[in-house]
Amino acid sequence: MRPEAVTLSDISPAQLARAIADLRGAQLRLAARPRREIVGALSDVVDAWLEPDSPWLARAEAWLPRATGLSPAMIRHALPTMLQPLRAPALDELLAAEVGNRRGPPLILHVLPGNLPGLAAIPTVLSLAMGSAALLKAGRGDRVFPALFAASIAARDAELGAGVAACYWPGGARACEDVALAAADLVVASGDDASVAALAERTRGRFIGYGHRVSFAVVAGEVAADPAARERAADALAADVALWDQRGCLSPQLCFVEGDLDAARAFGAAVAEALGPLTRRWPPGHASGAERLALRRFREEAEWAGLSGEPATIFALAGEADGTVVVESTAQFRPTPLWRSLRVMPVATLTELAGLLAPVASLLEAAGLAAAPPRWPALAAALAAAGVHRVCELGSMQHPPLTWWQGGRPRAADWIAEPST
Repeated sequence: MRPEAVTLSDISPAQLARAIADLRGAQLRLAARPRREIVGALSDVVDAWLEPDSPWLARAEAWLPRATGLSPAMIRHALPTMLQPLRAPALDELLAAEVGNRRGPPLILHVLPGNLPGLAAIPTVLSLAMGSAALLKAGRGDRVFPALFAASIAARDAELGAGVAACYWPGGARACEDVALAAADLVVASGDDASVAALAERTRGRFIGYGHRVSFAVVAGEVAADPAARERAADALAADVALWDQRGCLSPQLCFVEGDLDAARAFGAAVAEALGPLTRRWPPGHASGAERLALRRFREEAEWAGLSGEPATIFALAGEADGTVVVESTAQFRPTPLWRSLRVMPVATLTELAGLLAPVASLLEAAGLAAAPPRWPALAAALAAAGVHRVCELGSMQHPPLTWWQGGRPRAADWIAEPST
């Protein structure tokens, strides 16, 4: 099979209607199969992707950089981490905890974001494991992986593969959208807030939406004050920032350091130093002209802030997309232009975060925490109370377990309307 064969082209309304009819038929056959058998086949698919000489991963490495703008080294390293949680033990545990003996709706339309490749894997696997057919609407930023992953399922189990259809239509193609929305028993959509809201308004059936989210880091004073602990935390945060070129909702954009401005500067300098080697290990991908302009403005804004009396320290790597750390004197919740850019800000005590986070609670997703063990439980509880859906150690922000409640919702339980009788 040539890699070009799995790159998605625009689909017509008639082609989409035929694909949906085929999915309906495949779902009837899927519903008759034991779940254990389906989960075993899906686990084999994931294992095939994770093998050292996997032809599927080789195809992804060859074609995803062109499709997504990410570097080959980033694809090679990061894509397997997206797939590893889908192996059988974790999948079995999630299904037992959230689904039980219930079956999913016959046809689920998954409207996928285009910011990261690999995001089609989890909804596809969960849909099939629940006995649902999956219609995948690829995002504009990745028209390769959804089709490639569907092809890998069909190669392992043709009948199972018939329960997945990966397709693409451009934004504004209302005829295709109308066909898909009318057919789906459930729509699960991710994207920017406006796109998700527009889909919700036009969906006649059940709808679950995931909009824009922001993640951040928190460094306790005892970590910031200890040189060795500071270096470890900075290395871990740099990896979280650099992975996927900071494109995901779990990518930290802000870092709050407990202490004074000098403590924040010392930590910001350590993060910038740690970002340097990662430009060689995981070279940044291709940033568009608009993205580079935003990064330039980010650096210039910090320079002007310093001139106007608001102290700001800039640690900028040579390339605009290589990394930029700006240390600001006043703590505020302002996202960055991404592409490995980070705001570092001091807070006198971490109790101040509650008031700072309250106005943006609906935007919060994850917090990476560096703190001494005795402080961990109380700090994690405070962050969760502020609206953070995932609190984890720095360095693991981009590696959530399958049980992560994205947007505060269970992974699969909400897909089922009612228990079967």
